[in-house]
Amino acid sequence: MRKALVLLTLCAVFTGHLAHGEMRKESYTLSEAVQYALRNNPRLAALHKDIEIENYTIDEAKGDRLPRVNLISTATRARYDLPVSPISGSPFEGGFPEFDNPIYDIGVSFNLPIYMGGRLSRQVKIAEISKSIAEDGLTFDRQELVFNVTSIYYKILELENVLEANEKRVSQLEAHKKDVELFLEAGNVPRVDLLNTETGLAHARHNALIVKHNLESAYELLKNFMGIEDVDAEISVVPEIMNRTYPDIQESREKAFSLRPDYKAVLKKQKIADERVDLMAGKRLPSVNLYGEYTENSGNDFDFKDNWLISLKLTVPIFDGGVIKTQVQRERKKLEKIKEEERALRLEILRQIKDAHLGIDNAQKRIEVLSKGIETAEEILRIERLKYEAGAGTSTDVIDAQTALLRAGVEYYQGIYDKDIAVAALEKAIGKDIYKEVSE
Repeated sequence: MRKALVLLTLCAVFTGHLAHGEMRKESYTLSEAVQYALRNNPRLAALHKDIEIENYTIDEAKGDRLPRVNLISTATRARYDLPVSPISGSPFEGGFPEFDNPIYDIGVSFNLPIYMGGRLSRQVKIAEISKSIAEDGLTFDRQELVFNVTSIYYKILELENVLEANEKRVSQLEAHKKDVELFLEAGNVPRVDLLNTETGLAHARHNALIVKHNLESAYELLKNFMGIEDVDAEISVVPEIMNRTYPDIQESREKAFSLRPDYKAVLKKQKIADERVDLMAGKRLPSVNLYGEYTENSGNDFDFKDNWLISLKLTVPIFDGGVIKTQVQRERKKLEKIKEEERALRLEILRQIKDAHLGIDNAQKRIEVLSKGIETAEEILRIERLKYEAGAGTSTDVIDAQTALLRAGVEYYQGIYDKDIAVAALEKAIGKDIYKEVSE
């Protein structure tokens, strides 16, 4: 019975998690963290709504080309009686209408735009391009989110290795302190050696605490990017081997201008600006509307009499005080501004690609140099320990050797993960999306 209750409770908890969204794991690889973020980041959810909004804008623009049918009804009271229906025929033949006050009428009206100087079709085209820009904006923010999650993921791995190295140094200094205390009791070393060791140990513990704090902050930032609302949730990351290849700098530039969603968006903004110039210029052209109306009118006796009308309306703008000319000039200036924005973005993309390639090359060279430096630092520490145990060295030399080994290890880890981050930065600069769209 007790086992059954436990199972029911677990099922209820599991079902509750599913009802409130995706179940959160305790540890994540990079791919899992990115995919979780793509499903749960609130900003991406908001950008999906922007695309839906643009769909309504397209429908609205298309609807402006369709006829409008309205139900109309009025009640009119005047100083003098009004005709219930229009005059038709001779008054002596019954064509003179009845008069009454007030007059009531009810009916329907019909209005169809036949020609508007191309403005209606351009409004539809502008709305469709705007939706495409919103989709580019979503893609750009997805890539930005992927880069942010990737960067903080590698920074966490780096900090965990640095924390491990600092904790190892603390352990080494604690062991060294015990040796110094034994030598001090035997009268083989001065008391200053113990003081130096205690100072170095305190400094090492302080550094370890700083690294631990930075690591906790990094995890909080990762949870924010992933959209994890539980502020008390504890997660961890696990290393994931990803052999990423990347193009050379020339190929990177060529790909960027065809893949970057923000660059494609600014080119589409130019198209919109062109369309808006033509849209404003189209106001100089005549417009043609077909209008129809069917109504029934009555006085106080509510004896309704029907009437109808149909008209073809032609409107030709002759003088508008220069409003249309001003609107066209304004849109042309906006077009010029967007062209400068495109040029600025193009230069920024080239800079980002150059910086990313420099970062990759720099990190690769650092890794090669520092891998040899660690071996050297380990050998120096071994020698200094032996010298100190033999009474030929000082405690300061041992502490300095431990510090040099720690620094070499920290710089080595920084080089490794700086390269991974630089590769991710290059993918973002190119506009490459290695993660497919994840269904919600």
